[in-house]
Amino acid sequence: MFKQRLITALILAPLALCAVFYLPPVGFALFLGAAFVIAAWEWAAFCGWSSLGQKASFATGSALWYLICYQALPLNLYWPVQSNGAAQALLWTGIGWWLLAVLLVLSFSRSKNLWQHNKLLKALMGWFTLVPSFAALWLLRHVNYEQSAFTGAWLIFALLGLVWAADVGGYLVGKPFGKRKLMPDVSPGKTLEGMLGGLTFVMLFVTAVAATMQWPEGVLYWYLAALLLTLLSVFGDLSESMFKRVAGLKDSGSIFPGHGGILDRIDSLTATAPLFALFVALLGRF
Repeated sequence: MFKQRLITALILAPLALCAVFYLPPVGFALFLGAAFVIAAWEWAAFCGWSSLGQKASFATGSALWYLICYQALPLNLYWPVQSNGAAQALLWTGIGWWLLAVLLVLSFSRSKNLWQHNKLLKALMGWFTLVPSFAALWLLRHVNYEQSAFTGAWLIFALLGLVWAADVGGYLVGKPFGKRKLMPDVSPGKTLEGMLGGLTFVMLFVTAVAATMQWPEGVLYWYLAALLLTLLSVFGDLSESMFKRVAGLKDSGSIFPGHGGILDRIDSLTATAPLFALFVALLGRF
């Protein structure tokens, strides 16, 4: 299993980074939209919709939301984000949803009774998960795009690096050393040791980036932001596990050998992207 996961990751990571760095705006929008439409297709199973028509309807509805974001958000964004009302609303909507999602995870044994049998509510939760994340990544890619086509790409690289560091650290530490279950009712495989391993890898990643940039002013805020984002990435994973558990699913899909579906790969990204974009707005000083 580890070998299969490693091979898949070694193929997917370069492809994702090439898309982020080298696709033109329209190409990046299509790449991002395709990934998030597939994620919506997989989310339909969380809602209890199993037929092709039901999944296609939810995926199509999600695609329309992404298209609205594409049309409403600026192609070249100058921070702070408050300069654009649509961007601000979408990011704060995403952050607000994830604060609620954290509460739902923490109170899973009780709160699941409020939503587990309501398909439309679960569909709405899916849109709150996917649409603000799509918007955040689109916004990040186009920060100061006219001045430098790669500023936003490096920002997304930083976000992906953080998420991947947390994932790799969690796996490498949690698999052999994980003893204390984090939330066994939600995800039996998630351990406290794995979470701490992921956090350690993230701090090493931030240190490496800061050292490469010769320790710029305000680097302490990077560590604080990385801490919050890593904790939120854990809840992104736990949140998806919560929905899979209610739906009786082991994986969101089978598109990636050893990795499951797209949602299994981007669960932490959907949780962290809106907050990361807001941190860039507040701390980046672009």
